[in-house]
Amino acid sequence: MAITLYRNKQNQGVSVARNIGIRAASGDYLTFVDADDHLAPQFLERLLQGKKRGDMSVVGIGGAGFGKGSDPFQGLITKERFVYEFWLTKHLFGSCNNKLYSRKLILRHDIFFDPSLKIMEDMFFNMLYCQYIDTIYVSEQKLYYYRRNEASVMHQKFSENNMTVIKTFHKLLALPFTEAEQKIIELHQVNSLLWLLRLLYKADDKEATKQYEEVILQELATANTRLFFKSGWQKGFSRYVTFLLYQLHPKCYKKVITTYYKFKKRR
Repeated sequence: MAITLYRNKQNQGVSVARNIGIRAASGDYLTFVDADDHLAPQFLERLLQGKKRGDMSVVGIGGAGFGKGSDPFQGLITKERFVYEFWLTKHLFGSCNNKLYSRKLILRHDIFFDPSLKIMEDMFFNMLYCQYIDTIYVSEQKLYYYRRNEASVMHQKFSENNMTVIKTFHKLLALPFTEAEQKIIELHQVNSLLWLLRLLYKADDKEATKQYEEVILQELATANTRLFFKSGWQKGFSRYVTFLLYQLHPKCYKKVITTYYKFKKRR
């Protein structure tokens, strides 16, 4: 098997690198692997088996931050069920690393990663792709092993890059999705804005990040928090409890989060 290595002269981010790979590839299918992760021997075989049965094939992810799971699901499901159930309750949707895509479909519909998004670029790519498919074959067997990178945007302390999550959702909500898909995006938007607030409140330099707090609070004021109040529990109990606290008393929410992280640092 011939392998071609493309090296950028300077680091332009993961989206640019993946887009170069999409254009340079010559095969029928595409998958993406981060440099610090690793694959089970049967990773590609299982993805190919699934792709023969559905428009997209997905396997489970293992590693730091991913639960063991007691009864892994396997089977063909609709796109709607996948986006709703598996995105809300499992770590299967957001990443592009545990999936097999049709390269022909990607090129036909001009689906590429957006270099302007520094966070959740995988999710944006997946939502674009899902517009053109109907079924997904899911095998929750953990065959992609994720290694937590503390230097990544997702795990760093608050930075300006984190704020691009707002841009991600603005772009997603402007796309012609079904009503059900729109609701999923709105649910995840509220959850992500609360995540931004938590990052902000545990930052050391409160004055430097104060300007961002107002922006996030304005976004929350216009987001569909009512929908999250009704359905957000499916994102996880602890997240929902923090959301309820925010709804009841935003200032108290800030104080609780700040106090918690101060206590955590002392331990």
